[in-house]
This record gives sequence, C-alpha cells and structure tokens, in this order.
Amino acid sequence: MSLKGFIIRRTIYIVPVMLGITLMNFTLINISPGDPVIVRLGLIHCDNDECYNAAYNREAIEMGLLNNDMYTVPWFNRYISFVDDLLHFDLGKSWYYTQAGEGIPIAKIIGERAIYTVVLNILSFIFSLLLATAIGVVSATRQNSFWDRSLTVAMLLGYSMPLFWLAKLLMLLSFELFNFTGVANKDAFKKPLFLNPNFYKYLILPTLALTLGGLVFMARLVRSQLLEILRQDYITTAKAKGLDNRAVIYKHAFRNGLLPIVTIIGNSLPGLLAGSVMIESVFGWPGLGTVFLEGALFRDYPMMMATNTIFPLLFLIARLLTDITYVFIDPRIRY
Repeated sequence: MSLKGFIIRRTIYIVPVMLGITLMNFTLINISPGDPVIVRLGLIHCDNDECYNAAYNREAIEMGLLNNDMYTVPWFNRYISFVDDLLHFDLGKSWYYTQAGEGIPIAKIIGERAIYTVVLNILSFIFSLLLATAIGVVSATRQNSFWDRSLTVAMLLGYSMPLFWLAKLLMLLSFELFNFTGVANKDAFKKPLFLNPNFYKYLILPTLALTLGGLVFMARLVRSQLLEILRQDYITTAKAKGLDNRAVIYKHAFRNGLLPIVTIIGNSLPGLLAGSVMIESVFGWPGLGTVFLEGALFRDYPMMMATNTIFPLLFLIARLLTDITYVFIDPRIRY
C-alpha cells in the first residue's frame, strides 16, 4: 500500500472512532448526577418560587434539555443534534459563559483563549524536547558516572511529583527568591499581546513547570534507547573503524533510536494540552485549560463535550502524523 493510500485509510478510520468516543462521553456526562440548570440559575436573581420555576423552564429550553411543550428531550436526540452540529463545525453554545442572557458560542471562546494555550504548549514542548535529548544523550554516553546518577535521581524525583505540586513548588521558590508568585493578572494580557512585556514575565513560570513535567519521561526514554543501541554490533564496528565518538553517537546511534522517541513525542503533544489544565489553573493562565476546567466544575455540558472531542481528535491526528514521520526517519518502512 502506498503512503497516500495509508493516509486516506487512517483518516477514514478516525470518523468511526470519534463517533464511538463522542457517544460514550455524551452518555457518561448526561447520566452523571447533578442538574446543570440549577448551576445556571445561580446567575439569575429570583424573589419567589413562581419566578424561579419560570426561570428554570426558560433556561432548560434555552439549553435544549426541555422542548417547548415542557417535555424532557431524550439524551439520544440531543446526541444526534450534537453530531449534526459537529459535522457543520459547530461546537454549540456554552451554558456557563453567557452574554445578554444567551450562551456564547464555544468556537468563539476557544478562538479567543487558544492563543494563550498554544504559546504555552509550543514553548514547553520545544524546551522539553531539547532538554530531554541533551540529558538522555549525556546519561547514555556517560553511564554510571556522577552525571548519569545525578540526572537519574533528579528525573525520578521529577517523575514522582504531581504536576500541580511541582507548579506550587516553583511558585514558592520564585516568591522566596524574587518576591514573584507568577499568578497572572490583567496587566499580562493587554493588547497587543506579543508587544506586552508583562505577558512574557507571567509566561515564565507556567512554561517552566510544564517543561519540567514533560521532559522527564522523554529523557528517560532517550537514555534507555541509546544505551540499547550503543551495545549493537554495528556501533562497535563503527568505533573500530576509527570514527569519531560524536559521529558514532549522532550519525549512527541517535538516528536509529528515533522511532520510539518519535512515538512518545507524538503521543505527548495532546498530553501537554491536558497537563496545561492543571498548570493554567495554578497560575491563573486564561487558556483553554482554565475554560475546560470551569466547564467541568459548572456542569457546562457543551463545553465538556468540546473538551472530550478535541483531546481525542488531537491524539488521533498526532498518531497519524507519527506514523507518517516513521517513513522519513527510516526509509525501510513501507505501508
């Protein structure tokens, strides 16, 4: 099968997988306890039961939970409506984020907040990849040395730390050293954003926390993969021919060890977005992570479904891109 045929087939497979994922998530969200209408009514002031009941029915109809005849809309009908909107690239309207009594379109919210999460995740991913590669190569080429043992202990400690706790430790350390907690305020997000020095100031700690959380596993993988390859016969042969040690590592060993590393990198991209949910909540960063977390806390079903649709879709796309990358790394691979 050609690479083009493989891409077409894998792209088609994404459709039924996403349908299954959205159906499962929609079912679980709707059978979970709690009444999202009551949460929304917290934004409305009523003095008596009649006002409250009228407001409840009005909001339930607006949210699509009741029809105009005051009958409950079956969850499967609402799922069909969700899929229909999704096919028209419409994520619906938020139940929690409202304006003039009407829900704000989720696509608009994501469009406004995405820039903050994209910048945070791209910077963290680049730094994680560069540091993980450097640490992994140093540890593998100097096995059992002081540097290797020190880096191994540091990575194990980092791997055992929950991401939110690591963020809190960085916040505490920054406060002790610089009297700066890193919790963002409105001055950090004044437009134009990229010309605002406060934006970069408040970006430092979230980026550092997400970088440290992401590099540990990748560094361990680079180390273990290089150690395995450095024991291969062709590496011994290359050294016996008198090749420079740097050429042996980067031209022969490192390239042959890229396949599992690329796999982990591809799978970690959606994971960075998931990790940014915790980081953004700790540092008050107004990205998608904060929006998605508030959607879950306030039972914003459309926002929760948007979250549970975007994350799996990103993961499937990342896996597809990873498989395509294999061909360029190792020409022996054919689809």
